[in-house]
Amino acid sequence: MNATPLPLSGNESRTSYLARLLDVMDVAVTHERVPLQLGEIATAAGVPMSTASRLLSLLVERGMLIQLGKSGYAPGPRLLHMAVRTLDQVHGTDRLKDAVETLSEATGESVSAGVLVGDQIVLVSRMEPDHSLRAVARIGDIITPHTSAMGKAVLSRLPAERRLALVAAAVGDGDAEGTLAALHAELAAATADGYAIDEESYAVGLRCRATALLDRAGHAVGAISIAGPAARFTRENATACVPTLLAEAARLSLDTP
Repeated sequence: MNATPLPLSGNESRTSYLARLLDVMDVAVTHERVPLQLGEIATAAGVPMSTASRLLSLLVERGMLIQLGKSGYAPGPRLLHMAVRTLDQVHGTDRLKDAVETLSEATGESVSAGVLVGDQIVLVSRMEPDHSLRAVARIGDIITPHTSAMGKAVLSRLPAERRLALVAAAVGDGDAEGTLAALHAELAAATADGYAIDEESYAVGLRCRATALLDRAGHAVGAISIAGPAARFTRENATACVPTLLAEAARLSLDTP
């Protein structure tokens, strides 16, 4: 005989509702196919349609989202204000943007900068070339530390405990040590060479070179990368870009408190 479920306490109910609110807002803003309509958001967030409707109405009322007619929902003015204020508090965003634009113009490829926020690497600046064939990423993307050149560049310049924490956040505690062990040779090379490489591990057909941005203790606070389609961004081209990449990163690192 199945036991009757116990009713949620007041605190548990509030926590559950808040979690659903955050899930709905997350899907509405960060889903790869935004803007999404009500039913799509409800499905992706795993909440009932009626609940999603109430939560979306609340988010629109508070200015966190706006409704784009039949197209769906998009970030609202209050959420955008919060995002801009948050980026303003990330050290050196103006300098990062300048460096990204300089490198992209010099190399003709996609250039990205990411910073460490807690145990994740968050993309905070991005410049795309004019080519129709190019690497695709968006500001705010979370960069995987174990499959991307940017992530490996960061890992290569972190103390062992922080390195493990970043990988655990991406793959789980149980797989973190094994993942790091498999990366040992790559991280050692990145430490010795000053930059990390990716040959289609992060995305098929994509080649990337990245180097860490360092604080005054020599630890990574982020990274900057150059990436492009392997057919155009050949190994020779990638190697030729490395001195410029390292020089720009060194300049940024000297400005880091």
